[in-house]
Amino acid sequence: MPLITAPLVVDPPAAPPRPYGLFDVALGPLPFPDPNAGAGGVTYVPDVCEDDNFLVAMNCPPITGTKTFSPVEAAISGAPFSVLTSYTCGAIGFSFEEAERRVRLRMDIREQRAVEKRLWQGSSGVLGTVTGQFRNAINLGSAGCATEAIEMLEQTLADNAVVGGLIHARVGMSPHLANNHLIEFNGPRKTTPYGTPYVFGQGYDGTGPTGQAPDTSTEWMYATGRITVYRDTEVFVPPPRQVMDKSGNQLSLVAERMFMTVVECGVWAIQVTRTCTTSGGGT
Repeated sequence: MPLITAPLVVDPPAAPPRPYGLFDVALGPLPFPDPNAGAGGVTYVPDVCEDDNFLVAMNCPPITGTKTFSPVEAAISGAPFSVLTSYTCGAIGFSFEEAERRVRLRMDIREQRAVEKRLWQGSSGVLGTVTGQFRNAINLGSAGCATEAIEMLEQTLADNAVVGGLIHARVGMSPHLANNHLIEFNGPRKTTPYGTPYVFGQGYDGTGPTGQAPDTSTEWMYATGRITVYRDTEVFVPPPRQVMDKSGNQLSLVAERMFMTVVECGVWAIQVTRTCTTSGGGT
């Protein structure tokens, strides 16, 4: 018969995989192209954003006039930002090795959520302000239901000749879209019936392009061009022995990793009513 009545400390179950989200459909995460990018960011000229196609009538007699030439796409940029996770434990805690493993695990399973937050709404506080890259998106107005919202977002991508576009929504929109047969499974990606990938982001907050809050019946969805995610190859964790507060036997660790995100071709937003009762509108 066991003699110890206190709970036995055992290893936790293995962590679940990272949830579906931005990293499943973005380009990357890619390593930083150069160490200097961590200071000044990156700028590049995309190849797929200019709507460059024309029709020429083959008339007889021949037409007159000159061909029109399209400019090169505008350069786009990404600024570096850091994602932090932290861990603290007191005198009766874990070994240095275990504490470091745990803070690194937190980075592994939370970093995507942080990058999604940077894209959609950004953040502000004592660590500074990071403006969301979806802020000041082109407002397409409102849609009466999920089907209409996908129609308007996909048609906007098509009208702007965006190749490789994405549709972004909170996780909670997925059952409404599925109920309207608007989600297909293409390998690891979830897409519209047309084939546009969805990003269902745990880090997205459903706000509008100027911060309009979601309510009990509406929230916002976005369409963008491709998104490139750059990520530092290393997660920095200071040596636990060097940051131990020996006066109180308190260990506080931070894991830090640098990222950049670049959005191609534009950002469009629409306010969607999650459910509707109009004929053919779905639920």
